[in-house]
Amino acid sequence: KKKDKKDKKSKKDKGEDVKNLNDQFGKYGFIRPSEKYQKQDEFRAWLSEVKQIDWGMLQGRERDEFWAEFVEDFNTATLPHLKYYNIFEWEQRDQHKKASKAHKKYKKAKDAAVKNMGVSDEQQREIELQERRKEKATQEYKTELDAVALAHQAKEKEAMAKILTMAMQAKK
Repeated sequence: KKKDKKDKKSKKDKGEDVKNLNDQFGKYGFIRPSEKYQKQDEFRAWLSEVKQIDWGMLQGRERDEFWAEFVEDFNTATLPHLKYYNIFEWEQRDQHKKASKAHKKYKKAKDAAVKNMGVSDEQQREIELQERRKEKATQEYKTELDAVALAHQAKEKEAMAKILTMAMQAKK
């Protein structure tokens, strides 16, 4: 432990493990307050999703105040999500991820179908029956556990009722 503390202290002294806010400034680019129209889509998305404010409901002055806040967060790289820095690039990446997932799912289903092709209908039927038997056995076990739990609960209620009646008689 002492060695870890010494290592941390030495890193701080050297300036290693310390985060510098200047490193964050402009990390995703830099916009000026006058560049409203270049980042309008990102600003509107941020306004509706983060601030829960409809763009059309704002007056000019309020809009400018929110724009100044957005510019500040953008330039200091403190927006809550990457999509607010470049919404079009984020949407493309998101679509690519979804397409990749769908492709993997399709490929997995295709592989399973190919795997089942080597199995005869009778063997496939036997596999399905075994799965049903397993499901039925698990369901019966769950039902049995529920019955035991209900019986235990009833015994506890009985015991509580006896204790309550004895306490009432003791008060008299």
